[in-house]
Amino acid sequence: MIMQLMGILMIVICVGVPLALTWRLWRLDQPTRSGWLIVVGETLAFIAFIFILGRWDVVGHYTRFILLALLAVALARSWRRHSARPWKTPEGPGVWRGQWTNILSLVAFGGASVYLGAGLFVRDDPQEFAFPLRGGTFVVGQGGSRTLLNHHFSHPKQRHAADILALNPAGFRAAGLHPSRLDRYAIWGADVVSPCDGTVVDLRDGLPDQSPPRMDPENAAGNHVVLDCAGTRVELAHFRRSSILVAEGQRIATGDAIGEVGNSGNSSEPHLHMHAVDGRTGVPVQMSFDGKLAVRNSVFRR
Repeated sequence: MIMQLMGILMIVICVGVPLALTWRLWRLDQPTRSGWLIVVGETLAFIAFIFILGRWDVVGHYTRFILLALLAVALARSWRRHSARPWKTPEGPGVWRGQWTNILSLVAFGGASVYLGAGLFVRDDPQEFAFPLRGGTFVVGQGGSRTLLNHHFSHPKQRHAADILALNPAGFRAAGLHPSRLDRYAIWGADVVSPCDGTVVDLRDGLPDQSPPRMDPENAAGNHVVLDCAGTRVELAHFRRSSILVAEGQRIATGDAIGEVGNSGNSSEPHLHMHAVDGRTGVPVQMSFDGKLAVRNSVFRR
């Protein structure tokens, strides 16, 4: 029930709020162009914050493009209404006094958007890996250099971890907000392949796949495989029970099949968790695929 409520809240924030702001822009009637510009700036800053933070695999990958199209139409209509108006009027309060709440909101959400957005681009000498999944369109749900973008970021060895999901043809990661049936998730059973040439140094199999929202915190990684790739330790977690195809000590090449995505361990829904650390120091290693960082809402097609 809690996960369903969180999904509804995500829809309200990611869809309801931008629609309300777009409607406000459609109906906007400011006496001056400067006042109009401040309201538009506040609106765009607020929507940018939502677009960066939002889980668009939950709300719909294509939903944001519809919202952007509606926003563009409202912006064009609003500009036509205000384009001939003066920048200021001699009577009435000045723009700064009349719009101080909008200005504060613009500064707050503008600054928050810049701070959060930077977490999508911070590069910490990333190491290139092959993408660890095949046979679909995949999206990073948790990833980036801010805790709000990546709940692993506060973990000393997993600050550059990524939780990867798949998108169905409609652009959603599941049929429903948080279904209990595992086969309703697009990534369930997806093929996991080796992201590098290396040796299997640790693995576990045999743990059951949990039906959401059940989790197994005592076995955090669930069924998992750890690879040694030229000194970098790479962990892939939450495999489907009895799907792991490799053995400890086995040498594998990039692209070799390892197993299938499941929902074992401390996992709220089917996904593939991946993180890497330096094998000598334990320092987390930032990951990139095809030269693109594994950050929230980044999409990879295989």
